[in-house]
Amino acid sequence: MARLGRDHDDAAVDAARLLRRLGFAVLAMAAPALAIGTRRGLVIVVPIGMALLLLASLLETEGRAPFSRTWEGLRGPAGLLAGFIFFWAALSLLWTPFPAEAAERLVNALGFGLFGLLTAAALPERMRSSDLYLLPVGVGLAGIGALALTIWPMMSPSVAEFDRSLLDRGLLLLVLMAPMAVTWLVSRDRFVSAFLLVAVVTASLVLGNAQAALAAMILGALVFAVATVNPPLGRMLSLAAMPGLVIAAPLIPFLLRPGAKLVLGSDHARVNSVRTWARIVTDDPLRLITGHGLDTAMRAKAAGLVPAQTPSGILFEVWYDLGFLGAGALALLLSRAILGASRLHAGAAPGALMTLMVAFTLAVAGQGSIQAWWLIGLSVACVMVFAVDHGQYRTRRPPSRIVAPRRRRIPAP
Repeated sequence: MARLGRDHDDAAVDAARLLRRLGFAVLAMAAPALAIGTRRGLVIVVPIGMALLLLASLLETEGRAPFSRTWEGLRGPAGLLAGFIFFWAALSLLWTPFPAEAAERLVNALGFGLFGLLTAAALPERMRSSDLYLLPVGVGLAGIGALALTIWPMMSPSVAEFDRSLLDRGLLLLVLMAPMAVTWLVSRDRFVSAFLLVAVVTASLVLGNAQAALAAMILGALVFAVATVNPPLGRMLSLAAMPGLVIAAPLIPFLLRPGAKLVLGSDHARVNSVRTWARIVTDDPLRLITGHGLDTAMRAKAAGLVPAQTPSGILFEVWYDLGFLGAGALALLLSRAILGASRLHAGAAPGALMTLMVAFTLAVAGQGSIQAWWLIGLSVACVMVFAVDHGQYRTRRPPSRIVAPRRRRIPAP
């Protein structure tokens, strides 16, 4: 009977390892490739990969660990802040002009957020190196695929033009996953491979004319370098750049307008956008407290409720939609995320901060908003951060002696 019990446990462990490898391969390799080549492939395969990772953890822990870890995270400061943001966003449905559309977006964000948190909690304490190497392989293959999509039409004019929106979406997911792929290679002392991966991703962004993604990559690389050389300075830089900008967002148009008018001219589109932003702040200052309701900023422009020059991006939208309460909670949540990332293993912390900076820069540029594929990409990036952190358990063996130490002679009595 004892032998049968051991065989059953071994079979469960082997099945869990197989499911985990399959699930991680789906997230690390299939997701970035399908994001470039298909329109709905990302929405289909990512939940499958997350479900496989969750099932693997359920087999190993008899169904307890993922849910208990998720509940523990939700009870923490970051979980409470995220819960308040969702509560305030749900409450804003009472005064938003687009309640049905906003409710759908809120449900999607809540579902993907909880699913991503469950998947991160389902990761084992020690990730296998063979599984984690799938991440740079997947990012590299996706980068090569993006290069092929941009170079092939240049070399062969007869080739039909590719879907530009698919390439843009794939490049955004690629730049979200690249930081942890490079971090894993650097932590394994694979510097040449890390350099080649950065070169492939950068080339795909340049040839793909993904300016926002390229800017996010450059700013993220700056944070990565500073956090590697001086971790406290990298943490302070991230705190000033992300939560600081969210809190100071209503002052940005007044600070930028004189310089933008001087450099670009008074009739430039960006100057008009900054001018419109300043007018929105001054015309209805009471709305800075409550906001106009979830999903209003994006849909009001299409409906003609605000001028066409109204800016986009998280710095404007979070204040316009959720007001000071939502923006303040988001700034605190970003602060908790930065502090949590800086407390990860020294080999994973710079990559985690870079991932946060990349995601924040893309959000500031108005990429993705709260669309389903963007939420999925954020969930995958979050899982990769925890996966690489759980792979940083390597210890160094003590150096072996080439010459045996001399034996001490014991004097004769």
